[in-house]
Amino acid sequence: MRQEHDKHPPANGSMKPLACRKGAVLRRAAGGLLLFLFGGVLAASPCVTAPLDPAVLREVPLEASIQSAPPDITALALRRNLANGVAIEPRPAPLDHPVAGALRRMLASLPQPLRVLAENHVAAIYLLQDNFGSARVEAARDGQGHLIGGCILLNLDALARTANAWASWREGSAFRTDDRYRLQVTLEAAETDSVENAARFLFLHELGHVVGMAAGVHGFWAAPETWPTTVHSPFTRLSWSTDGNRWLSPWQQRSPVLTLPRFYRFHAAPLPLSVAPLVYRALGETDWPSLYGSSDPYEDFAETFAIYVHTRLLHRPFRVDLYLGSERIGEFRSCLDTGRCPAKLALMARLLSADRER
Repeated sequence: MRQEHDKHPPANGSMKPLACRKGAVLRRAAGGLLLFLFGGVLAASPCVTAPLDPAVLREVPLEASIQSAPPDITALALRRNLANGVAIEPRPAPLDHPVAGALRRMLASLPQPLRVLAENHVAAIYLLQDNFGSARVEAARDGQGHLIGGCILLNLDALARTANAWASWREGSAFRTDDRYRLQVTLEAAETDSVENAARFLFLHELGHVVGMAAGVHGFWAAPETWPTTVHSPFTRLSWSTDGNRWLSPWQQRSPVLTLPRFYRFHAAPLPLSVAPLVYRALGETDWPSLYGSSDPYEDFAETFAIYVHTRLLHRPFRVDLYLGSERIGEFRSCLDTGRCPAKLALMARLLSADRER
């Protein structure tokens, strides 16, 4: 998740390769020692105040990056909430929170290529509760100010749901409730519909933001000096342009209703659930991976990354079903699942295969 208030003026930028990881297995064995030696670096909340040494970042096992949010992170989360017009004050979540256990189990079970990618670029996973939305990412930089990854801030209250329940809750947050209509998202079959798998999809989405910054697919939405990277990246140019103050898309010009969804607004959302069939019919004619991905290029890439991994690599479903009473009246399937956005599929395959070869 990113903030809705940011602006995106044009300039120049390019996509750069992901950082390589050599000798990962041997280095990971030294993770505990490095946490002891460099604990001061990690404790300084590198996504707020302290630059991060990329070598140290790659040495820390993924599960060891989980921390209860320190005061500077909760303060930053509050500032982001207020900037979005939401007066919600988050609190740190304890490490023994029930969802934290599901998160650890999920991270331990990630396929090795995804673990390596996360260990290379995720500086910390901060646990919060009573926060706005499900999660957000803050940028991590090296000593020269270059974006090398990010910190993930997770709202464990949001994740206290199974995968299908969480995804339906997030998707439904863009519409005002209408008792006649119902929206259901399927991320998992019934036998695998768990809190752990909700955490996995959300983690993949936030990892997409982190990878997007580290690979130069886009800049950091809260750092104006990095906006040119976003404007001119090959990924952004597939679906977006800018007038200097806002993102524009030919899909929104063709179907203006696609400019209206606002997530996590619930009863304050601009659209009632009764117009969801129209929204998803229009969405099905675009190259956006999901309705959440129609927000801006940052969410477009994060959803593209998450849904590509989820459907193409992990072979899980991604489907939105719409109901009027008990009657099913519509279905949306991601273009990454159906093949409707071949350029994004090809770009994602190149990005991930290039990282595996390094």
